[in-house]
Amino acid sequence: MAAPYLRSRRARIAATAGALALVVLVVSSVALAVNSRHYLVSASASPSPQPSEVALAASGSPGPIESPSVGPAPTNPPAGVTPGPATQAPPPPKPTAGPTQRVTAPPRPVTVTIVAAGDIACDPAQNKGAPANCDQAATAAQIGQLHPTAVLALGDTQYENGTLAAYKAVYAPTWGQYKSITYPAIGNHEYLTSGASAYFSYFGMPSYYSYTLGNWHMVSLNSECSHVGGCQAGSPQEKWLLADLAAHPTQCTLVYWHEPRWSSGEHGDATQMATIWADLVAAKVEVVLSGHNHDYERFVPLNAAGQPDPAGTTEFVVGTGGKNHYAFTKAALTGEAIRDDKAFGVIDMTLGPTSYSWKFVAAPGYGLSDAGSASCH
Repeated sequence: MAAPYLRSRRARIAATAGALALVVLVVSSVALAVNSRHYLVSASASPSPQPSEVALAASGSPGPIESPSVGPAPTNPPAGVTPGPATQAPPPPKPTAGPTQRVTAPPRPVTVTIVAAGDIACDPAQNKGAPANCDQAATAAQIGQLHPTAVLALGDTQYENGTLAAYKAVYAPTWGQYKSITYPAIGNHEYLTSGASAYFSYFGMPSYYSYTLGNWHMVSLNSECSHVGGCQAGSPQEKWLLADLAAHPTQCTLVYWHEPRWSSGEHGDATQMATIWADLVAAKVEVVLSGHNHDYERFVPLNAAGQPDPAGTTEFVVGTGGKNHYAFTKAALTGEAIRDDKAFGVIDMTLGPTSYSWKFVAAPGYGLSDAGSASCH
């Protein structure tokens, strides 16, 4: 009987030893897992770098991140134009920092050219006979030869009443060849069609607006003040202009409209633009271009009172786009450097990063020459 008993006891001892070994193995595994978990938690405790930090590190040096800007909503002007009407566009989404964002760089210096003139296309009924009265085809041909970056049409673009039929008949086949690069200002003859509806339909531009051309800030205004709530201090256009100039503190600015603030031509000075002229002088605007008087005039820099001042603004009257001339009937004004009432032609201007130059390019058969250059304020 002893032998079976011993065999049974040995089996029980072996089973107990196996159970103890299993317990030891489980306890060891749990301890190892706890230690491993502690190690993993410790390794991830340091905070990860934020996306903005990554972007700045990747760019080499920190700096301001460029944000999109928004201005009053246009009716249907081309991209880049900031119109005068006060309707606000919805704010754009704020940019999210990330590795694809770039640090703002200074604007690249750019040189551009413009061609400008006003008082352009004759009425279809008058567009016949000798070109002495209707030479818009010759001035349009000059644009094609000069290849400008932009064309500034300085008002009274289509006579006599600025109807859409007249635009299609005379302006379109001449200056209208360059419509895609034209930034017009509105004149008095456009309003002889109710609300200047044909002008707005043809050009698709606001009543007054601004845009950037190269390194220059460009502003087109409406000198037909009764149609835009006046041009006096506090008027809608004047308030918009002051805000626009403050929002674009560029070194070089050019402003243009139809009726000249200063002129010895048939219509004389446009006194309704006195407040706006003073605003531009105070803002150190370089150049103002106008038409209305069918002649060419250039002034030295003038102050708010129209007196010569090196810190003032230079005005050009370029009413030489093709419609008949107006003869001078009074003496030249103080500060008037040159004037001519016989040549059709355009002003060709080169706008550099810190300076500009001009040249009056007379149509074939006319001998007027005027050229020069100046630095921005």
